[in-house]
Amino acid sequence: MEIITSKDNNKIKYLRSLNSKKGRNGDNVFVVEGIKFVNESITEKVDIKFVLISNNILEKPETNNLMEIFKKRGIDFFICEDAIFNSISETINSQGIIAVICKLEQKKQDILTDYKFIVLCDRIQDPGNLGTIIRTSDAFGSAAVILNKGCVDLYNSKVVRASAGSIFRVPFIIGDETKEILKYLKEFGYKIISTVVHSDYSFDNIDKSEKICVVIGNEGHGVSQEIRDSSDINITINMAGRAESLNASIAAGICIYEIRKKLL
Repeated sequence: MEIITSKDNNKIKYLRSLNSKKGRNGDNVFVVEGIKFVNESITEKVDIKFVLISNNILEKPETNNLMEIFKKRGIDFFICEDAIFNSISETINSQGIIAVICKLEQKKQDILTDYKFIVLCDRIQDPGNLGTIIRTSDAFGSAAVILNKGCVDLYNSKVVRASAGSIFRVPFIIGDETKEILKYLKEFGYKIISTVVHSDYSFDNIDKSEKICVVIGNEGHGVSQEIRDSSDINITINMAGRAESLNASIAAGICIYEIRKKLL
């Protein structure tokens, strides 16, 4: 079996280019790293372009099982020296396997028609927050996620890791202007609920609705005034303690859980 031994190998150069948003967008792919994520990608039957494996994990039973699956499904995989693999790995304790995944093609109209619950992320910047919001949307779904312009890249490696595999299951609408997002949410009959720091309304004031979109605002500035003005209701999370606000992903988790019940 041929082993990649040079940092100048074309596969290594290509993987390195995918560390940037421009590189990922150029080839419409993203990267997942680790046994768990590769197994998730196989389970969810996503399109895997190829897999890179470090030679120090070749003797592990789970590696051999994966390679057998790759062979059966016709997925290309390549072996590489540990030092070469570590030079492109973005994790501190690498598990020795990286897969290049083709981005899922999802039609906006199908998502807006099929999903009754949507989470709109308004300029969420922290990758950990976005990944956790995606994971929570999956956990209390079924939910779709909209990212407007100003959000961190969905396929940033930290977002992918924080999603814990949910990125393969949650449908996304990405990168539209806020004005357009609000327009099609209204057209498809969504009640828009924005989460704000101060409001006279809370979860108790939300009526049961056929279709709901909950808005989670930017970490520093909250939900934009444009979205707040177009919302059906602006609510706040009532807190008994002394903290003035919550981390965006924690606030999202509470809101997703509470508002999801309005659809049941």
